[in-house]
Amino acid sequence: MAFSPPPGFDDFLDDAERAATNPRFEDLDVPGVGTVRARRPMPNSGPALAMAANSKIDLAGKLDYLGLFARNHLAPGELERILFAQMDGDMPADAVQVIARSIARWGTSRPTRRSSRSA
Repeated sequence: MAFSPPPGFDDFLDDAERAATNPRFEDLDVPGVGTVRARRPMPNSGPALAMAANSKIDLAGKLDYLGLFARNHLAPGELERILFAQMDGDMPADAVQVIARSIARWGTSRPTRRSSRSA
């Protein structure tokens, strides 16, 4: 039986190739948040994303991993700007999570909602 990669595997391989050839920060428009300076997902981002979806850790742990993913992909100073805007009420409370999801799905065919199997 041949290995059948999961949906999104090709996207992840493309992320790895792009990160190796073009690691610079670009503008990313995030719905409900605005434009942020970020880079596309890097090959070493897989573990943080996997832990953010791990059903064996609590919500606080999941949010920590999602925040780690965002921090590693935002330009210097961007995370601080976003956190200050959240404290001032200029950004939604879940801005970091929304940004992390936008980065993870940037330019890919990754799903934008849960599949019926995982719901």
